[in-house]
Amino acid sequence: MAYMSLKNQKRIIKMLIVCLAVAMVLVIRLVYIQVIKSEHYTQMAYDQQTRERKVAAKRGTIYDATGEKVLAQSVSVNIVTVTPTSIDSDKKEEIATKLAEILELQREDVLVKLNKKTSSETIASKVSEEKAKQVLEYISEEEISGIRVDEDTKRIYPYGTLAAHALGFVGTDRGLNGIEAYYEDDLAGIPGKIVGSTDGRGRETPFTNEQYIEPIDGKDLVLTIDATIQAITEKYLNKVNTENQCEYSTAVVLRPSTGEVLAIATTPTYDPNDPFTPYSDELKQKWDTMTSEEKNNALNDMWRNKTISNVAEPGSTFKIVTATAALEENVTELDNAGEFNCSGSMKIGGWTIRCWRSPRAHGAQSLREGIMNSCNPVFMQVSQKIGIEKYCEYLKAFNLDSKTGIDLPGEASGIMHDPNAMTAVDLATTSFGQTISITTLQTAVNYCAVANGGYLVTPYVVKEIKSGSGNYEKVTESKVVKQIMSKETADSILSALEDTVETGTAKGAIVNGYRVAGKTATGEQGRGENKKYMAGFAGIAPVSNPEIVVVVNAYAPQGEAGHGGGTICAPIVGSIIDETLRYLDISPDYTLQENSIKEKVIPEVTGKTVAEAKKIIEEQGFKIASDTTLNDGDIIKDQIPKNGASLMEGSTIRVYTTDEAKQTASVPNLYKLTSDVAISRLRAAGFNVRVVGSGFVLSQDPAANSVIEKGSIITIKCVDTTDLP
Repeated sequence: MAYMSLKNQKRIIKMLIVCLAVAMVLVIRLVYIQVIKSEHYTQMAYDQQTRERKVAAKRGTIYDATGEKVLAQSVSVNIVTVTPTSIDSDKKEEIATKLAEILELQREDVLVKLNKKTSSETIASKVSEEKAKQVLEYISEEEISGIRVDEDTKRIYPYGTLAAHALGFVGTDRGLNGIEAYYEDDLAGIPGKIVGSTDGRGRETPFTNEQYIEPIDGKDLVLTIDATIQAITEKYLNKVNTENQCEYSTAVVLRPSTGEVLAIATTPTYDPNDPFTPYSDELKQKWDTMTSEEKNNALNDMWRNKTISNVAEPGSTFKIVTATAALEENVTELDNAGEFNCSGSMKIGGWTIRCWRSPRAHGAQSLREGIMNSCNPVFMQVSQKIGIEKYCEYLKAFNLDSKTGIDLPGEASGIMHDPNAMTAVDLATTSFGQTISITTLQTAVNYCAVANGGYLVTPYVVKEIKSGSGNYEKVTESKVVKQIMSKETADSILSALEDTVETGTAKGAIVNGYRVAGKTATGEQGRGENKKYMAGFAGIAPVSNPEIVVVVNAYAPQGEAGHGGGTICAPIVGSIIDETLRYLDISPDYTLQENSIKEKVIPEVTGKTVAEAKKIIEEQGFKIASDTTLNDGDIIKDQIPKNGASLMEGSTIRVYTTDEAKQTASVPNLYKLTSDVAISRLRAAGFNVRVVGSGFVLSQDPAANSVIEKGSIITIKCVDTTDLP
């Protein structure tokens, strides 16, 4: 046997190696296809053999706070789709013509879709039942395959423009603004599908069953927004915007104890049922002359929830922040008579900063009077007492450089001075709400803290999320961020704000039957030729037990009423408060009917021990008070008021066991206050009161601003009408 040559042996070995290599490549490729890419190729095969059509899930319904009024819902409509590869080429032009006619579309647009090589094309969505029926009749009569009519949904807003900026709207397949966007994952649900068979060329195979996979409907939302309160707010916001020819106006109504948003509005508004159509007459008139970019900008501005997205210099509503810092840091007291002086202006860092009343001066004032008169020099002097470092700590405490955390998209944070670069001038202007910027919502949250005893709360608009079965999946709990002032400070500021409404710059917000507290604002936006004003007012009611905080801001007013918050916004807020409290069935604080006031004679307690005096005073229905610690065995040396006079039950008798100096206080101005408010005011100042008549204060004795001993009796004469000289 002849042996192979060495050369042939080498050749065979090489061939074996090549074969082994090829085999290895084939094995690796096989493993890659069958194992690594198995899922991919399985899906490709599935896609080649099947055709899926989406079945829209029903979007969740949005209800108002009552749980009864529907603010947004989805209704059944239809969607028309085509499988281009299943349609006869010779018939495509004819089909395009007919579908365009029925669905009111452009024939050329339909034909483009019919000529595509895709597996599915949507010809029209949100198709009415009538038009869907016409399409079905046409494809049945002509025996056309490849055209489908399936169920779809359409979003509608039954109340039109009501709460548009809060609700937002839905685009082709998702929420594009407001609650619709923020809660997209909850509202949207999970789409279902219809699965059918196709041949190798992608055409639907006849006589095969389709598989229907049920969609999972979206969840329902119950809002904190009350449709009635929202309608009240929008009615008056439109009034202030129209009458004063404003660029825009914003408003929010909050429940101060929880942060619930009862109403939130921006005007001009839009209709979420047709969000791409300009709503204002002004915009409609110039729409056809605008470029695409200009139209997009105009639409975005129309949709913008300016109550939470636009920041502006708040003006004097901001003064409660400065007052809080002052009282918390004990740099002053609310009623230190004549502590501050207004000459009409102040010089700070080489700048002359004027009071709104300049050249007239307010003269000597307490902090309370500075709030009532909205006097800028008072707050500049207060801020100097606080100092830059400590003042900035309170700006931070109010979270003014942060968002409030409301569950709505597009919220802006306030713009504050850099504490490390803040100057004396910056401190002065910030103290009365200039050179810083915050949103309308931030102002409202600040006033909630005054109303609820000092707590910063997080505002929210959705209180419940419910599944399709009606079961609660989530109930929003109110969130207290932190306490930013003591209850004593909050009550003091609330008292001063009530004075501001009753006798100060905010008389326009007086509401018959209810005690209202509030502050006016006239903020400056821009400087020089670009300067515009913002009129504003923040109100709290009823003072006895605050249920609502209402803030209204009007930007760039041009009407005859000028640009002052007291004339433009205070009456609007008063009207919103009036109608809202009556709708909520909140009992009035007072009536104009004569009050039955039971009086008793003041007993003589001088010469008696403290223990004896307490027993006698309390048995008569009075209270005992002292400026020093009382020990039961101490002897009473003096009392105010003296015995023999008559006082209402619940009045306080101030006693002295030593020869210490009697404490004094300034008598507040009670003119035009209701008797209930006047009594509350006098008692808070340390005085007793005797009431003659009922209704509103006509006169008082001693006169306003008199400095007399605490415990003294102030006599007020009242009449049952507000028509006082």
